Amino acid sequence: MSPASPQALLEAAADRVALAAILDASGRHREAAATLRDALSVYERVLGADHYEVAGVLQDLADVAERAGEPEQAAALRARAQRIRRTVLGHTHRRSP
Repeated sequence: MSPASPQALLEAAADRVALAAILDASGRHREAAATLRDALSVYERVLGADHYEVAGVLQDLADVAERAGEPEQAAALRARAQRIRRTVLGHTHRRSP
């Protein structure tokens, strides 16, 4: 069996992000977080740790952590996402509310 192409890996990771949103909306925060961590691992491996898509998954993971009652973890994840966005977009970028 040949290894999956980078594009196939990214498509599967995007599907996992969508699944995580469903799990989170269903109150299954731990499962959502695990699913997002799996997707994050793929994005970091394929795109690099400082890619804009990584920042988006980190933000999603922070939101799930917040809803799961883990505010410290949420803050750390948001800070990492913000650092990536500043690197990619420049220091003037601010996330919309």
